Amino acid sequence: MNQWIDWDVALSTAKALTPAGPPVDPKKAARIVAQLREAAEIGLEKAERISRIPATGPAEVLVVDRAGWAKAVSQNFAAMMPALPQSPPTVPVIAGAELGAVLSLLSTRVLGQFDPYSGSRLLLNAPTITQIRGEMNLNAKDFYLWIATHEQTHRLQFEAAEWIPGVMRETLASVFAESNGKTRSMSDIAERMKTLRHEVSELTSIMSVLEGHAMAVMNDVHDIATIKTIRQRFAARGQNRGVIATWIGKLLGMDAKARQYERGEKFVRQIVEDRGYAGFNEIFKARENFPNAAELDDPAQWLHRMA
Repeated sequence: MNQWIDWDVALSTAKALTPAGPPVDPKKAARIVAQLREAAEIGLEKAERISRIPATGPAEVLVVDRAGWAKAVSQNFAAMMPALPQSPPTVPVIAGAELGAVLSLLSTRVLGQFDPYSGSRLLLNAPTITQIRGEMNLNAKDFYLWIATHEQTHRLQFEAAEWIPGVMRETLASVFAESNGKTRSMSDIAERMKTLRHEVSELTSIMSVLEGHAMAVMNDVHDIATIKTIRQRFAARGQNRGVIATWIGKLLGMDAKARQYERGEKFVRQIVEDRGYAGFNEIFKARENFPNAAELDDPAQWLHRMA
């Protein structure tokens, strides 16, 4: 398949630049992997119970190192991207190298990711989870469950609204539609995205709600004994935005604008308070049920429209 980005270059760059993570002896590493897998299983049960969204199919759980995470995420991006109608005049090495550098950075920040594009699979980034847990001095099992519940909520979202991945593909297709097969750098991609105000506004609203909903659900797991400590310490660090949301944010110059995702959580909280999680789930039934930018800031408008 002809692609806009040289994925081999992206992956090799990410591997070259990405630090391995904290040193862990083999026995401890095996225990962490087992605990993360257990957390993923329990986290799905918590996410289903709180969100009132049942899982509809199997999903693979991958506990990976940072190199494995970069490989899986590059596969995710490749599956999202539109194909070129013909071979590019030059191999898109620049964009691949730039994306690889971004992946190397994100691999040290992003704890988990649900990938609906290249197979239904949940990725847990073990070295970064271990490093962040140690830096914050958090209870391991509690933290693992909190993170896993967040990522499993994303799984349930995509299963409940199978149209969502198509929106990303549509937006990216629009970004590349007028490039005439020319190699594009990440800055070129960003500039093109900024001209697509309607498409990008819809996409950021959707991502804000998805992240806000996942944060609301994970913070409603009240039987996690140390959840208050986790929330307080993690809030000081910054929210666990998914890799797609973080990447789009970087392209649009939104990397530091956590407010976009705080808006999402506030919106979700108000709808859940008014209608409960079951009532909130109407949002996943159709694309037009998601809020526009104005409704995201004023949930009463959305409630009135959906009455």
